[in-house]
Amino acid sequence: MDLRRSGTAASLLFAMVLGGVALAQQSSDPVTKAIDSTVDTNRAARASQSKIDQLDDQTRSMLERYRSASWQAQQLTVYADQLGELVSAQDAEKASLLRQIDEMERTERELLPLMMRMVQGLEQFIALDLPFLATERKERLASLKKLMGDPSATNTDKFKRILEAWQIEAEYGRSLASERAEVEGRTVDVLRVGRVGLFYLSADGKHAGTWDASQKKWVELEHRHVSEIRHGLRMARETAAPDLLRLPMPAVAGRSAP
Repeated sequence: MDLRRSGTAASLLFAMVLGGVALAQQSSDPVTKAIDSTVDTNRAARASQSKIDQLDDQTRSMLERYRSASWQAQQLTVYADQLGELVSAQDAEKASLLRQIDEMERTERELLPLMMRMVQGLEQFIALDLPFLATERKERLASLKKLMGDPSATNTDKFKRILEAWQIEAEYGRSLASERAEVEGRTVDVLRVGRVGLFYLSADGKHAGTWDASQKKWVELEHRHVSEIRHGLRMARETAAPDLLRLPMPAVAGRSAP
């Protein structure tokens, strides 16, 4: 082989190799750029996704806070409505109490004169009534007068005691009772028939009498009435069964029932 040709061929081959390498280098630049672009895009996408995730978390957090605030607002609205109703009810109750206080004050002013008249009326009634249980009734009346002058006693207590006294007097008119008393220097048993009649029977059973309201004194009855008065006394003491009494009823004048 010719050495010159061999050298030429070698040179040509080397040039081709160099050219191929250069061509390969030139052809690899777009690929590298594409790869780099893809990598950059992926990085940007990840960064964007991270931002999106952060925004999503913030959005969820804000939504939860909004829901919580909305629920609290609803609860406060309900509470405010309830408070409004309570305030309205309290205002109505306050107005009612003020009216009651005003009425009570007016009643207090009117009650004292009324009670005084009731006590005076009771005193007059006892004075005009049949003379029975004199000590007990006078003591009750004196106790009422003392109570009326007591500044520490309430009007409620005073009015209650006055009504009780009148009620006791009213009960006397619906009962049959007996008591031991002194009549014209004699100890006698007195029979009270409601407020219709008052009779007495001496301890020895020999004398009987009745209270004459028109003359305001005791008058003696005939002996024939002794047995009926005695029977009436037994009935009053509940030692005999209730029965019809035949007694002379004296005229009743100058008094009225309570």
